[in-house]
Amino acid sequence: MRPAISPRKRWRAPLVYCLLLLGLGFGITGALAHSRLVRSDPAARAVLDRAPKELKLWYNEAIEPAFAKVWIVPAQGPQIPLTTKADPSDQRVVVVTLPDNLPAGPVNIGYHVLSVDGHTVDDKLTFTIKAAQ
Repeated sequence: MRPAISPRKRWRAPLVYCLLLLGLGFGITGALAHSRLVRSDPAARAVLDRAPKELKLWYNEAIEPAFAKVWIVPAQGPQIPLTTKADPSDQRVVVVTLPDNLPAGPVNIGYHVLSVDGHTVDDKLTFTIKAAQ
């Protein structure tokens, strides 16, 4: 015959499960709280009539502009590093100077930034420049 579970111990298992679920929920929320790109100008996947002079990247939290690295990823050959600077009016923005000789077609941009919370963001975006007609 199986011994009966005392009423005092009956609440322990559900409590443990609830605490585990709560802990997992906080862990997932914390992971989603890292910096991320929220907007760019030109926008990702934009099709432009002419090459822009600069690219602006907006993040959801402040970043460390001294550690921002942005580059063009050409179809062939090595990456082309680009010059970045901070936007003095907004610590969440990085301003990137683009070369004057961007060819028509897709422009693939890679970026690596460090947010003020110490996490890095690495990703890429693409926009397209129409061929002159």
